[in-house]
Amino acid sequence: MGALREHDIVSLEQQPASSLADAGERTLHIGGERPIRISTGHRLLHHDGKCSRPHGHNYELSVEVTGRLSSDGWVVDKGDVTDVIDEWDHRFLVEAGDPLVEAFEASDDADGLVVLEHPPTAEVMGILLEEKLYDALPDRVSDISVSVRETAELCAGGY
Repeated sequence: MGALREHDIVSLEQQPASSLADAGERTLHIGGERPIRISTGHRLLHHDGKCSRPHGHNYELSVEVTGRLSSDGWVVDKGDVTDVIDEWDHRFLVEAGDPLVEAFEASDDADGLVVLEHPPTAEVMGILLEEKLYDALPDRVSDISVSVRETAELCAGGY
């Protein structure tokens, strides 16, 4: 391949701003081989096994966000995605009605607790994070998929 000549290079600044909006949808992949990591505790109150005990995981998350490009040339700012996920970092997730809610409140550590309407499984975490991201991200986003790896053997998610 020969060297690029100056007339071969087209600057985005030379293109009308609408050309980015007309580029169609693109997908931003965050995580993948270098996942977002959060340390989160939980328990499954109504589980018959050891998962009913309080415990934690170093979760690995990957996110795909599909949408139209902004005038800045991206689907979304990665920081906006990680800000939502980081809300669960070093927190304890429980289902509404769990007696641990009262224990956290009595210990003055209620800010370390996240109360969910459903059991805090990896599957539920992925769904709820997708919902939180839809609420936080711009309307030009059309699809969000979150993958939550709880252990080496367990990964739940939409892709």
